Order: sequence, then structure tokens, then C-alpha cells
Amino acid sequence: MSLEQKIQKTSEVMNTIQIGIANSSEEKESIYHFRFQTYVEEMSKNPKDIDYNNKLLYDDLDDQAILLYATSNSTMIGTARINIGKLINFSDNLINCLALDEFPNDCSPVGEHQFALLTKLMVAPAYRSTPALYLLIAKCYEICSLNQVQYGFGACNFHLLRLYEQMGFRRYKSNFTDPGYGLLSPIVMLADDVQHFKAVRSPLFRMARKKSNLNIASVEWFHEKYVKPGTIINSQLITEEELWSIICAHLPNSPTETFTLLKGLSEEEAKTFLHSCSSYIHCETGELITPQGDVSYSHNLLLSGKLKSLTLQRPAKEYARPGQHFGANGLTEHTKHTEDIIVTSPAEILVLSGMAFQRFFHSYPEIAHKIVYNTTRLARERLHSLRSKSSHL
Repeated sequence: MSLEQKIQKTSEVMNTIQIGIANSSEEKESIYHFRFQTYVEEMSKNPKDIDYNNKLLYDDLDDQAILLYATSNSTMIGTARINIGKLINFSDNLINCLALDEFPNDCSPVGEHQFALLTKLMVAPAYRSTPALYLLIAKCYEICSLNQVQYGFGACNFHLLRLYEQMGFRRYKSNFTDPGYGLLSPIVMLADDVQHFKAVRSPLFRMARKKSNLNIASVEWFHEKYVKPGTIINSQLITEEELWSIICAHLPNSPTETFTLLKGLSEEEAKTFLHSCSSYIHCETGELITPQGDVSYSHNLLLSGKLKSLTLQRPAKEYARPGQHFGANGLTEHTKHTEDIIVTSPAEILVLSGMAFQRFFHSYPEIAHKIVYNTTRLARERLHSLRSKSSHL
């Protein structure tokens, strides 16, 4: 398909997508059912607020939320939730996990400012390469701006970090675990940080630059508080060479020699692939990275630190070799994790996103085919190893 054909197809799909706000009980129930299909049926998540009898997923935050939904030809293809309020309107657990109480309440020209919590954002699998996600986030941004929100908070699993960083969100504090959803990274969007939107080439830049009366004080405060060189590596701000150098510093040999996934790739091909698909993440002791039974959406590589499998094994399986792969393959297919893998010593990991790889495949098919071949070979070797162990039992 030519570039012109791709642009035409994207334009046609975009014209069919509509964003609405749920007002009726029927619309809200449709959203709750869509969530159930995504989180429970597709992703095998097990959150506590599930109505299995009616196949619905909702919680207390829905009562005071703005519920958005995306449709294409009258079919629901995505949804998002926004809760806007002051600090007192959020639970102690949310305040603690997202560090809401660390953010100033006096950054707004009208006094105590509003916080926004952006959650339950999802798109149907067939529409994840369309503008549906952007249109939902753009609507969230518009609503936040109308309500004079300075900071829009959220959290996501590691394989989604690149996607949110492309939109303009930032990581800013340590991970936390949400029962049923797994290990999450807190993220925040600064509504008036126009320069950051521009730097990461966010599609929201076009909206942000049109705002008047920007609250620069809130942006400056965040930069002084959280933006410290070398602490968090934003996938959209680091260069290909910088990322390569950081990865190499952790490994005994070149990444092309250490990572079996990169076998047969030139150094330039490997650099392009890692820069296009990876997120560099710090994990603390005690964090459960891969819950057994959860669907994997990434390929995880250990750079430093130690991990251990909690799944019954004698002796317990440990991961301590820089460059070692752990967890199920979620890069080229969605398989389920077979082990609970926990951090036993502070670790740096590289998470290669399956969603990013889909886009990478279209841009760099020759490199992507080599990656696919390597993942297939690794799967065969692992299966052979498991069969060999079984035969000796």
C-alpha cells in the first residue's frame, strides 16, 4: 500500500469515528460491558469490581465520572473515564499511589486547582492502529482545559508507556500494584507544558499551543520537583545513540551478542529496533513484574538487578544475568505468563512493547522479519527444553 493510500485509509477511518459522552444508563452499561470484554475476556485481568453474571466492569469512581466512548458506524470501539475534583474528592489510596498530595494546590489563578484522573482508557483490538485512542485522549484534554485542570493523572502497565509518552504524559514516581491490574507506572500530563508536547511530537501540541493564559508556574514547579537528569528515561526524548550507550553500559558484550532476540541484526538495525520499541524502567524489590496467567504484551529483558520466580520450582528459578529474557512472549503474539516473577534486588529492565512492534513492522519490515524469526526460534528451543526436563522426571 502506497503512502497516499495509507493516508486516504486513515482519513476514511477517522471520519467514521465519533466521540460521545455517556448520559443514559444504557450508554453507561455498554461501556461497562466493553470494559469487561477488554480487561477480563481479552487481557485475563481479575479486578475486584466485576459483575460476572452480567459481564460488566465498574467501580465507585464511575458514579462521579465523565464517561467517554468512541464509536465507528454505531459500534463502540473505545472508552475513557475522567474524574475531576479537588484533593478531598479522591481516596487515600489514590492520593498515596499517585502522590497527589505532593502537588501544589495553589497553582491556579482561581485558587485551589482541580485534579483530573484519567483511567479506563481502552480501544478494541481492530482499531488500535486507528486515531481512536488519540481522539479519546484529545477529548480528555479538551475537558481538562475547560475545567482549568493543571495536572491529569493516570497509570498504565509497562507495555503502554511508550504510547502514553508519545501523547505527552510523563513518568514521575515509583511503580505501584493495583490488585487485578498488576504493576503500574504512575503518569501525569501537564496541561500547559506546550514545549514538552512539541518535544515529544504529541498530537495534542496543536491543541495546547492554541491555549491562552498558560499557567507556567505549574510547569516550572513540576520540572523543579520531578525532572532530574538520569532518573527517568522518556522513550520519546532519548536519542537512539543515548539509549544504546545506556544499554551497553549494563551488558558484558554488545546487545547484538547478548540479546538472543537480536541475533542476525546489524548494530544499526538493533539500535533502530530498540529505540523504536523499548521502554527503560526501574523496578524496586518486591514488585511482581509478571503475574502468572496474565496475557503478555511485551518482551522483557533484564539489564541489572535480580528477579526470582515464585512459581513452584526446586530450586527457585532466578534471573540475574544481564540481557536475560523473562516472562512470556508478548512481542509477536499474546501468550500468557507461566510464572510469577518478582524483583529480589532493585532492577533495571527493558520492556519491548508488542503494540510498538506492530507499528515498527510496517516501517521496517526487513528488520521485523528477523525479530519474528528469532522469537519463533526461541519458542522452539524453550519447548524442546521443557520436553527434555519432562522426560527426565
